[in-house]
Amino acid sequence: FATTTFYTGDLPSSYHSFDEALSLFTMLDNKKAIGIANNDLGNIMLAMYRTMKQTGIPVFAGFTIDEIVQKGCKYFKDAIDAGEVALAAINEEEGWSTNYLIFMQQLSNRYFNRAMFLLTVRGDHPQPDDAKSQGLMDLSTCKDMDREVVDNGEREGFKGSFNEYFELLLSRIRGMLTLIKLGCCEEDEWGLEELFEDARVALMGALDEPKHALFVQMEPAGQMQRLDFALIDYLLTTSPLAPTSSQEEEAARIAIRMLVEDEYVIGEAGSVALKALIDRVKGMSADELGGEDPSDVQAKLFQYRHKVTEAISLQFSKSEELRRASYYACNAGDFTMEFF
Repeated sequence: FATTTFYTGDLPSSYHSFDEALSLFTMLDNKKAIGIANNDLGNIMLAMYRTMKQTGIPVFAGFTIDEIVQKGCKYFKDAIDAGEVALAAINEEEGWSTNYLIFMQQLSNRYFNRAMFLLTVRGDHPQPDDAKSQGLMDLSTCKDMDREVVDNGEREGFKGSFNEYFELLLSRIRGMLTLIKLGCCEEDEWGLEELFEDARVALMGALDEPKHALFVQMEPAGQMQRLDFALIDYLLTTSPLAPTSSQEEEAARIAIRMLVEDEYVIGEAGSVALKALIDRVKGMSADELGGEDPSDVQAKLFQYRHKVTEAISLQFSKSEELRRASYYACNAGDFTMEFF
């Protein structure tokens, strides 16, 4: 229930449910569940922070910005501490095993989640420089652990599932794009191009299996569109840092394929695809556009993008700004929730 309410954007209800769960599991001394609850409560603090920044409200669910930063730091510290203890115990009992790698991946996710939190809230953190330093250190730790899981997985017989690995890679990609936009790090600090290639390989591997779990809720074309959406966003985000016409051309090429070939287009993906075409048309001549005036083409693209944006916003009324902001904060896809 708590996770369901989270993804609907009902942050107050989700917080209270997880807070009650944490109290119960603490009383029962269920260490695994305590770690999960702390991780998810930390993510809730991140979503609350983003919602408050988006809407400008001073208090949300009874918390100020300062309280959310303080609580989020504690939740993630407790989640990571619990994960480190659990990983050490498994290592002592089993050594390198499938179980060990599963727990390592979980701990890696928690480091990534804390990095997202600290680097997002650093401006409101009592020690901004320390928050940034710890966030970047957490990113480095997560990257090393992710690589260790991949490198040792085949040897230990642990390959995971393509759907889980694909979602993990998309989460890492979205997270790094968020941090680049916030000015926290350069695109090459992680190696996003490698992440995109790994995600594409995982997706292609899933296509070889009929009725794969990755395609239960979304067809293969839809999953490919999610990846292309992220790739267009990456090309548009990084082109101002290292502007090249080839990046703009690649983004526009992917956008055209998506808009022309796909039967259905995810709303946000369509909006980003149209932006890629608008940016590309800016530097084109009438000859390159088959005699069409670039200004007219651009104006038409702006109209289409406005319609798409309008259609997306229709799921919320104009009076539901807080609900809209909460929903998008909970579904940003750049952190990992855990399940009991």
